[in-house]
Amino acid sequence: DGWLLDIGCGNKPYAPFFQHATRYIGIDLPPPPGVERCPDVWASALRLPFAADRFETVLCTQVLEHVPQPEQLLREVFRVMRVGGRLILTAPQTWGLHEEPEDYYRFTRYGLQYLLVEAGFQVESLEARGGLFRLIGQMLLNYYYVRNQIPRLTPWLKRLNTAVNTFFAYLDRRWPWDKDTLGYVAQAIRPQNSMTRNG
Repeated sequence: DGWLLDIGCGNKPYAPFFQHATRYIGIDLPPPPGVERCPDVWASALRLPFAADRFETVLCTQVLEHVPQPEQLLREVFRVMRVGGRLILTAPQTWGLHEEPEDYYRFTRYGLQYLLVEAGFQVESLEARGGLFRLIGQMLLNYYYVRNQIPRLTPWLKRLNTAVNTFFAYLDRRWPWDKDTLGYVAQAIRPQNSMTRNG
């Protein structure tokens, strides 16, 4: 709801899901040559160029592993959020090296919980993004795409992607095991009794 900040927005693929937001603002760093990004603001997530208590919602997907100081990013998010505001965060536990050399961390559920609480948030939910079998399926697809240097999915590859994901999702449901997972989706709020913290 309200003003929404998308940190590391890239080409804003999630904007259609938040059409009810009063205003959707995406930030990102200038990209390397050949990479396309379309933020509203070029800025570092470690020093957000916004006033305190500005946003009702902050979206941060697969960014935390790319900043050298993830705790600073979360303090900045806390600073620019209004009391009662909601953070929607995803971060990987298992994934291959990417966007090198700016690829610093992987996170367990306990590491994410710790970082969020230390930044002042109240964690509402922390859910695994699939279990062992979904992880295996995705890693097989990643290996195939990276090994063959496939930049985008053709209709044939989309069918392959769907078939592999459907099969391994079935195995995940049949034999659940979420200690090995692609990563986590966290939802956290800025509590009513919180004060803005300096970044």
